[in-house]
Amino acid sequence: MTQVQRAADASQTRCDAEPHDATEAIAAPSRVAGAADGTELGPGDLLGAWRLREPLGHGGMGAVYLAERADGHFEQVAAIKLIRGAPDERTFVQFARERQILATLQHPNIARLLDGGATPRGQPYFVMEYVEGRPIDAYCAEHALDLGARLRLFRQVCLAVQFAHQRLIVHCDLKPSNVLVREDGAPVLLDFGIAHMLDRPRAQAHAGGYLTPDYASPEQLRGAPVTTTSDVYALGLILFELIAGRRAREGGDGATAPLRTSPPRPSRRADGVPWRRRLRGDLDAIVLRASADEPHARYASAEDLARDVQCFLEHRPVLARAQAPPSYALAKLVRRRWPAFAAAALLALTAAAFTWRLIAARDRARAAEHGARVQAAAAERVSEFLVSVFNVSNPQYNHDREISARAVLDEGAARIEKELDGQPRIKARLLGTLATAYRYIGAPARSAELFRAAIELYLDPRVDDPLAAAAASSQLAIVYANDVPGADAVGAARRSLTLRERYAPDDPLALGDAYNTLGVALEAEDQYDAAERALRRGLELRRAGRADDSTIASSLHNLGLVVGARGDRKGSLPYFVEAMRLRARSPGERSTAFQATLQVYGVNLVASGDYANGVPALERNLALCRELYGDDSVHTADAHNELGSAVHDLGRYGQAIAHYKEDLRIETATVGEAGTFLPLNNLASAYEDMGDYARALPLFERSLELREKTLAADDAHVLRAKQNLARVLLDMGRTQRAKPLIDEALAGFRERLGTDNVNTVKAEFALASWQAATGRSAELADSVQTLRASKVPFTPLMTARLHALEADLAASRHDAAAALAADEAAWRTLRDAFGEQHPQVAEFAVRYANVLADFGRARAARAFVAPYVAIVDAAFAPEAPVRRIVARWR
Repeated sequence: MTQVQRAADASQTRCDAEPHDATEAIAAPSRVAGAADGTELGPGDLLGAWRLREPLGHGGMGAVYLAERADGHFEQVAAIKLIRGAPDERTFVQFARERQILATLQHPNIARLLDGGATPRGQPYFVMEYVEGRPIDAYCAEHALDLGARLRLFRQVCLAVQFAHQRLIVHCDLKPSNVLVREDGAPVLLDFGIAHMLDRPRAQAHAGGYLTPDYASPEQLRGAPVTTTSDVYALGLILFELIAGRRAREGGDGATAPLRTSPPRPSRRADGVPWRRRLRGDLDAIVLRASADEPHARYASAEDLARDVQCFLEHRPVLARAQAPPSYALAKLVRRRWPAFAAAALLALTAAAFTWRLIAARDRARAAEHGARVQAAAAERVSEFLVSVFNVSNPQYNHDREISARAVLDEGAARIEKELDGQPRIKARLLGTLATAYRYIGAPARSAELFRAAIELYLDPRVDDPLAAAAASSQLAIVYANDVPGADAVGAARRSLTLRERYAPDDPLALGDAYNTLGVALEAEDQYDAAERALRRGLELRRAGRADDSTIASSLHNLGLVVGARGDRKGSLPYFVEAMRLRARSPGERSTAFQATLQVYGVNLVASGDYANGVPALERNLALCRELYGDDSVHTADAHNELGSAVHDLGRYGQAIAHYKEDLRIETATVGEAGTFLPLNNLASAYEDMGDYARALPLFERSLELREKTLAADDAHVLRAKQNLARVLLDMGRTQRAKPLIDEALAGFRERLGTDNVNTVKAEFALASWQAATGRSAELADSVQTLRASKVPFTPLMTARLHALEADLAASRHDAAAALAADEAAWRTLRDAFGEQHPQVAEFAVRYANVLADFGRARAARAFVAPYVAIVDAAFAPEAPVRRIVARWR
């Protein structure tokens, strides 16, 4: 280690050295290493109060041994560095003086100098604190630290270097292997100044003799005077490596390479990291400033570098971009305050039954204030904040306007930045509560933004609450899975599980929640086997931890979803029935939890064919959503969609269209057009079933366009949209445009979900329909055989469509009897499932009658179709093909 002499200007504290030839400086390590074959001592030898145990490493300076105290006074281990060569007496005096100064480096992030001296033969040695850890670059990679965590770790290193600089000590050889990170995540710096100090006895001029060229500053490589900014340069290269995932200098031989210049921008070299885009701008500028060629162009201190890193983490302007236009500072300000914070504590602090409006009277505001005093961590501060937020509902201020829950939340969000900026722990808690509130009033985008902000704040060293971050990550994953298609729900869920496995490995309830959330996220991505395993593990942990009824009900609810999604709709119903029984007991039938299970119960009743019970369940669900969330919530929109789908299945197209349009209106108003691709698709399907293809086509096209803007090309939502668009194109006779869409959907589903999946089977149906429409009989025969062999349970409509395809195949072979039999089987299948009054039964009856007439049995056809004429007139659009066929019978 090196004591740094004070220069004439105190701000330019430096290691004393004279300039010398750059090539000589670079080659010095190999020359010194060759000066002696080894060190004097080995394992088992005594050195003062220490016994050498085992070698830890060898290098150009000598060897490092693990040692233990051997004087019997107390137990202690240390790292002893034995230096090659024997310096003269004058140098030993210098060593003693510098050891005394270095011994004052008492800092938790700097390895302490414990002792030092010379061996019996004059070989210098240093006794250092033994640090068990991994080099900082390896630690970041092995723990898969995200960008924020890496920057926070690096900032601790900068502050430790600054501590040494303030005591006139320069490291001179900073590199990742000299920064070890303990298992608890604390970095520890090794070898402060040793390289420079140990070289003085050999050549007072060779200040850089033991430097590491890949991390050395230009002035070190030239042999010029070294200052604290030389350490700043090395810190810049370390930062480059941590954020770009690769070295700034690669492929060179440190002993012979020409003098190095500044590294490239990290964003240009960071090919394998997920945060590459975030490196552009601020982080590029920070690295380039820290590693500028000229010392005066770098940060003046390691503390300034640490401050700029903190500014980046806090979304504040960085010093490295001081010349940026005013819009840069404005953008930073907007980013810091986006999304606006808190007030969701209203929902947690008012009453157990979260109310969707929070319209106000003063007594309700005072009740909320009282709840805040009892429950908040900083009761006085939170209650003052809540009172100020509730004033939006005070008639004195709102002029007797009716105030919605959203207005109250938005008022709180607009004020929390300035109200609680200095209280990060309270802010993080309120952010999470506010995010939950926005989720329950049906604003998923805002909810997700606030959850992300809460997670980052919980992980901020000022708060340092990883378990709270895990809980928020779990909720974020649920929001992503349920309401934000294409978002990384599985990633958020795994982050929650990782944090809980690390910080709460013995807490079955916390782990059960994490596994339950992971199962929900996997189910949303159609990974049903993995989802079921995670959910069953979560249920097992929750029962082992004696979870309450509501928590157990959540696991049962989610298992029902997975079973139903696999196609076993009847098999899913017992899970939902048991979950509703538990939720009716707690928190009650007029709760959001009960409503969520009621909705999927109704959906699966309908999907299993039990419309008599399914439709009333979905009607009850819509009424409950309106009561709990209001008419303009995305939850109410979902209820409209599910009820619309049920009556759509029953052939009540007008009712279905009314529900789909209401769903579309609410989604447009709450989440914007980007979130409307599902109601657009369903509305198009209703028009398609009515035979109004001209209305259906642009809606299908817009639904696909919106999905392709936000989702991956192989996402199931995109593939389904392509398949649906192809189907209506076939209805319109546009076979050439339909074929590429069918091929893309079928190939995507086969690769993503396999052949035994309902989505893949529906794409097979689309391909078979195209083959029938284009007269490809041989290919149609193969497709029909594939569909017959499918293991996927068919709905009555799917079975009827298969019979219709068999009829098309028989007709292409001029087998009239087989064609008539297949068309009759299609009609009977639907009639047995839906009864005589269903429009699709009428449509298949007309198809059968039309074939009868084509084969010379017009009288029988007319008699057969007569009971269905009125149904066709009432249910189908005037331009529907089935209407044109019926007109022939008139």
